[in-house]
Amino acid sequence: MMKQFLDVTQQLSKLSNNLWETNKKVQKAMMPPRVVHWKTPLLLSIFLGLLAVAAVTDLRTRTLMFDMSWLLFALSMGLLTSQKPFIVKGVSLSPWVTSIIIGLWLLIRLPSDKKEIAWIVGPIIAVVILATIRVWKSDSKRESIRELMRPEFLMITLIHVTFSCWFAFHFLIQGWIQQYPSILSQDLRQSDYVVTFQQPTINPSRGVVILNAMERYLKNEARTKPWPQVEQMLIDIDNERFFLKNQALSTIGSVPEDGSWDVKTSIVQGQSRYQLEMQATWLGLVFRPEIYSFTKSCEVFDTANRATVTCDAIKRSKPGLKKDGTAGDAQV
Repeated sequence: MMKQFLDVTQQLSKLSNNLWETNKKVQKAMMPPRVVHWKTPLLLSIFLGLLAVAAVTDLRTRTLMFDMSWLLFALSMGLLTSQKPFIVKGVSLSPWVTSIIIGLWLLIRLPSDKKEIAWIVGPIIAVVILATIRVWKSDSKRESIRELMRPEFLMITLIHVTFSCWFAFHFLIQGWIQQYPSILSQDLRQSDYVVTFQQPTINPSRGVVILNAMERYLKNEARTKPWPQVEQMLIDIDNERFFLKNQALSTIGSVPEDGSWDVKTSIVQGQSRYQLEMQATWLGLVFRPEIYSFTKSCEVFDTANRATVTCDAIKRSKPGLKKDGTAGDAQV
């Protein structure tokens, strides 16, 4: 019994010694050898991060601690990458590593409709950090000005500004496409700013989307309602007491482009049969003074007190046909 007790005591002693040695190694690895060292902001970053997670306080204070932790981590990585082996051919990777970390922080903190700011300012942040490093390392104010006026630094600055401008232009184009989806139906192959390898197609056009939504709404009404109610709806459409476009937009959501589409419906009545023609015409800016419209023809008829709807494919106005009816350039 005593022998087993001694064995357990020895094992616990060995375990305690191993933990103590491990603790000493971790402290030696984590503790900065001097105050101005990359490990100092890293330790502060870890401390604030743990405090932000564990502390029971208001959301604003926790968010502030989280932000400070992230920025201290960026400072730590910037100091770490400013020395070997992160110096490639005499160029430190610190500005770009730091700007990437700050960019990630901006992506987290910015609202969803402002996240492009992180991409746009990223290259500018890298140049600012690079300029700060060069000024910091210079011996005098005159020398710092010379450092910033060197052709090498000016070239780096212009390259980064170009990247920033291209990011801004990319998100500008994406915003246009979201607000004006019909841009994608234009022939952009000759554009100097937008790169596309596809032929122009009518499918992305907002006018096509609206007409298809009107067709779906009409078929849904025909499927769920008896013929007299569908017939009365068609009569109301013909007398402009019911607007099919508004009902269609309520199902697909509106974009600013919708206000530039003139949607008209015309109905020809027959014996228990109606011919419905829907036309969407673009009234906004165009590359050339020509008609840009789409038409869809549908037939609605009575079948055993139920409405049946059949629609033809969408037809596009003839490319190059001007608004006065004369022929123009065939390019869309």
